[in-house]
Amino acid sequence: MPQDTGQKVLSLCVDNLDVTGVKMKFFVCVTLLFLAIEDGESACYTTGSESDSDRCRDHVDGTWHENGESWTNSDCIRCRCLPGFARCCATYTTPKMYPEDCVAVFDRQNCRFNIHKRNDPSVSCHAQGGVGK
Repeated sequence: MPQDTGQKVLSLCVDNLDVTGVKMKFFVCVTLLFLAIEDGESACYTTGSESDSDRCRDHVDGTWHENGESWTNSDCIRCRCLPGFARCCATYTTPKMYPEDCVAVFDRQNCRFNIHKRNDPSVSCHAQGGVGK
């Protein structure tokens, strides 16, 4: 999320606080701020098809998790179980714009991409950009 968006939400919340309904307004503002921050992560999504009101099922590993629980699955996706759905985000950045003679290989153990020369894995390459977390 661009920093100015969060500042606008926070400013709107603080400017509109008054004595009546302060707790509710504060709660709504904090909730909106957290939603704005989470939606700023481009590699996030929600799942609801295999969830119930008390727990969520990981769509990759098939494991069940209680409401409020967070976990990272074998695809390096971090999820949080919420009532009726799970919110999941990639824990890694997918590299973009690296030399054509290089290749990006995903390392599941460390949840990251390693970029190296196609014909010599001992020579590292650098990406000029990435998508995701």
